[in-house]
Amino acid sequence: MRRSFLLVQLLRIGRAAGRRAEGGRIRRASLVLAAAALAFAGTAEVAVYAAYDGMAGRSADRALQLRDQFPDRPATGRAVDGFDTLDGRQYSVVYIRPDSPDSPLPPGLTKWPEPGRAVLSPALRTALAEEGEPHRYGTVVGTIGSAGLASPGEWYAYVNPTDHQYDARKAYEVVGFGGSSPGSSGDWIFVAPRQRLQTALYLLLVPALVLTVVAARMGSAARDRRTELISALGGGWLQRLWLNLGESALPVLSGAVLGTLPAAAVALTGDVTLPWIDYQLSSGDLARWWPGLAGAAGAALVVVLLLVCLLHRTSNRAKAHSVRLTARRGQVVRWAAMACPLLVFATVWVPGLLDVTQHSQLRSTLYLTGVALVMLTLPCAVAVGAAAMGSGLARSVRRSGSAGALLAGRHAAAHPAVTARLVAGVCIAMVLISQLQLKNTQYGATAQAAAATLHTISTRVLVMDLKQDRLTREQLDHALGKLPAGTRTLAVYHDGDPEKGQLPVTRLQGSCTALQAVSLRCGGTESRRISGTLGDSTLNTVLGWVTVGPVDAGFKVRQADPLPGKLTAKSAPESLLLLSPGRTELDLAAIRQTVRTELPIGSAHVGTFGETWLLGANLSAAHGRWVIFLGVPGVLLIALAAALANLAEFLRLSRSVAPLSVLTGRRRVFWTSSAWNLLGPLLAAVAAGCVTAVWLATPQEDPARGIELSGSLLWGTAAGLTALSLVAWCWGARSAITQASRWRPYGE
Repeated sequence: MRRSFLLVQLLRIGRAAGRRAEGGRIRRASLVLAAAALAFAGTAEVAVYAAYDGMAGRSADRALQLRDQFPDRPATGRAVDGFDTLDGRQYSVVYIRPDSPDSPLPPGLTKWPEPGRAVLSPALRTALAEEGEPHRYGTVVGTIGSAGLASPGEWYAYVNPTDHQYDARKAYEVVGFGGSSPGSSGDWIFVAPRQRLQTALYLLLVPALVLTVVAARMGSAARDRRTELISALGGGWLQRLWLNLGESALPVLSGAVLGTLPAAAVALTGDVTLPWIDYQLSSGDLARWWPGLAGAAGAALVVVLLLVCLLHRTSNRAKAHSVRLTARRGQVVRWAAMACPLLVFATVWVPGLLDVTQHSQLRSTLYLTGVALVMLTLPCAVAVGAAAMGSGLARSVRRSGSAGALLAGRHAAAHPAVTARLVAGVCIAMVLISQLQLKNTQYGATAQAAAATLHTISTRVLVMDLKQDRLTREQLDHALGKLPAGTRTLAVYHDGDPEKGQLPVTRLQGSCTALQAVSLRCGGTESRRISGTLGDSTLNTVLGWVTVGPVDAGFKVRQADPLPGKLTAKSAPESLLLLSPGRTELDLAAIRQTVRTELPIGSAHVGTFGETWLLGANLSAAHGRWVIFLGVPGVLLIALAAALANLAEFLRLSRSVAPLSVLTGRRRVFWTSSAWNLLGPLLAAVAAGCVTAVWLATPQEDPARGIELSGSLLWGTAAGLTALSLVAWCWGARSAITQASRWRPYGE
């Protein structure tokens, strides 16, 4: 009984001590934020597992069961997995013809659409309506239910093709739906691997842990004195544990609950669209993983409380050797500061000495290791610079007479390790955000060329890729006759047989008007070779995409019917160029719709040059946005940890100099010392971080591949951290003044 009473008393003492200690409000707020950040990172990890698990399960449930895999089962229909694009995004379209209205239905459908009709996902139906193409696949007779969609925002379609589109010989026999794997259609093949997103979540988890450590050690001076008192009175680790729990349990519990609320709200209310990413998170998937959400909150609670209880001194032994330890720490900081510029130089220069074709992995490992070491040593370099400035500042006070500058200068010169801890978050934030941006702006050279081509010729020239084994001359003539009036057709052939040692030569073949549309003169029916400089920029751009060798090697031109009498694998052209009359822009959407409805499924595709590369680049950019989406909050958490650490350290210093403000009768000393102790080092860290980030970006930058450091992102981050520095300065000064006003002399 007496033991239980003692533990309760310790809890009450710890709670009261937490309220009365210097910076008590700041420490409680820090613990709430740390627990909330850690719980949020944990629930984000659970959400990733839930989303991918649900996506894989629903994709597997709708996967086509092909007759080839189940030869003993009767066919119930024929299908073709297809793809289409909208607004630079690719998605899946399943063309399926059931053998009877009673054929098994895929998940999410209540009945089969008739030929020429379609059932779309709600998101795709909305997107097509906004694009002005609600009847792209025929009359829409319904929407796919949630059980048939990999994710709530998936673009997906089931289309029963018209008789004109349907070719049973080119379709796969289907016996049903459902498989052990997600299949080859839908969002499952477009999303990034789960491991990649989980790795990106470390950008949120690691800063949350940093913030937790900072919050756990905040107000450590008072806690260490209290711990020493408990030890002197005969208390052991159990008494210290309950004392610390009483101080921090309530704010940590509040933070853990607060950090779990977003995921819990989604699980209980409905699907939510993530901002900027535009991804819809399924509430049903999260609801099925509610034990994981509760476990994330519990884990955050345990981790924060564990760190709070462990990160404190338990005896006076540390003080007995404090001078020696301080000296050693100062030496470590100075050695790290000297190593920082050498590491920057080595990181920028050494990987470039290795051949990228043979040592790409080693180059990457060396570079990433160098970046990590630079982030560790850069705060030490700033701290040593601040110590040197502090010594000069203290000497200059003889002329200015500023007590605040004297205190700040002496403190910076004597404690470089403290300054290193203060600026570490800002330095890491600047370098980290630049590395995140560089890793996720890789736009390949071909995609760059495709984007430049689209900007140069727009839709004045389109390319039609053909599947010769799925087309007849009559079908192609019929579709070409339906194109907008005045559209010219130019065929691209590759003459020569490489197997016989003949170099392939590109041949452009078409009518006189088609040749003139690209500034080529008409001639006889025989092929003629053209080489040398061409004056037409559109023709040069087209040749850059369709020729199989260097453009300056020449090409052939022939005035004739662009198509042979019979399309075969040997006689058919590689592709067709669709040219606009008078060099006006062609209606790409209308031409695509004509090809989609007038030709067999999957037999031809019309688009701009390099469109496939642009689609891949857009998909990679979409994946990279997840990293930025998770990394930016992580950077903000690191910056917040730095600000809180700065405030705690400054309040600890200001408590020692509170008698000075009473004796002088002025509180300006706190504004001055706060400016030199908080604002100055933080601004120096922002500047050093900017310079270092630019230097470290040099080996990765490649304008030809679209890899360039974003100046707007870098300067925007610097501006945000500068604003945070100003807030920390004002908040620290105001808190120190409030703390000094409560000071009373006790024999000082």
